[in-house]
Amino acid sequence: MSNNFRKVLNESCSLLDTYKGRDKIIRTLCYLSRLFGELQSNPEIQQKCNTFSTQMSATRTTLRLLDDLLVLRSTLDYKFGQNEADKYMAVMVVMSNITDHIYLSLEKFSWLAKHKLLTGIDNTKWDTASSACWVFTSYVSILKNVRFLFMMESHKSCLGQVKNISDEKLRLLKWFHIWTVCRSLLDFTHAVNTLPPGFLWSSKLSSRFISLIGSSSSLIGLYLIIYKKCLT
Repeated sequence: MSNNFRKVLNESCSLLDTYKGRDKIIRTLCYLSRLFGELQSNPEIQQKCNTFSTQMSATRTTLRLLDDLLVLRSTLDYKFGQNEADKYMAVMVVMSNITDHIYLSLEKFSWLAKHKLLTGIDNTKWDTASSACWVFTSYVSILKNVRFLFMMESHKSCLGQVKNISDEKLRLLKWFHIWTVCRSLLDFTHAVNTLPPGFLWSSKLSSRFISLIGSSSSLIGLYLIIYKKCLT
C-alpha cells in the first residue's frame, strides 16, 4: 500500500515539476470542478464549483502570458520539420507553430483589454480570433496524427527492420497517436463551440456537455504525458 502511494506521489510530483504537467493538472481541475457543479442541484455548491473553475482557468491564462519564449524555442528547434515522416506533416506543424504564436499575441491583447489595461479595444473580437486559432491548431493536430497512423500502418514492416523498433514499441506508438487524435477531436469540438453562432455547431452545445468534453480531453492529456514515458 505504501509503495503504491509513493509511486502515485512521485508521479504527481514529476507532473507538477514541469510547466506542461502543471498546466494539464490545472486544466483538469478547472473542467472537473465545472462538470461537478453542473451535476449539482444545490445552487450554492454550483456557485462554489464555478468560482473554483473560473479561478483555475484564469490561472492558466495568466501563466500563458509567459509562454512566448517557450513556444519560440520549440519552433526554432523544430525548424522546418526536416525530421518529419513527410513534407505534408512538416508543413502542417510549421503552420500550427505559426498559429500558436499568433494565438499567444491575440490572447495577450484580450487579457489586457479584459483587465482594462488597454482601452478602446473590443475584447470580444480578440477572443473570437483566439478561438479561430484554437480551431485551426486542433484540426491540424487531427490531420497530422491521422496521417502518421496511416503512414505507420503502410510502412510497419519497414519500421521494424530499418529502425529496429519492436512490435511492442510500435503498438505503444500507435496507441499514443490514437489517443492524441481522440484528444484533438474533443478539443476541436470544444473550440468550434467557442466561436460566434453561424459556424458548424458554434455556440450550440450545452455547458454540461462542454464541461464533459473539457474534462475528458484534460484527463487524456494527463494520461498521454505518463504514457509517453513508455515510448522512451
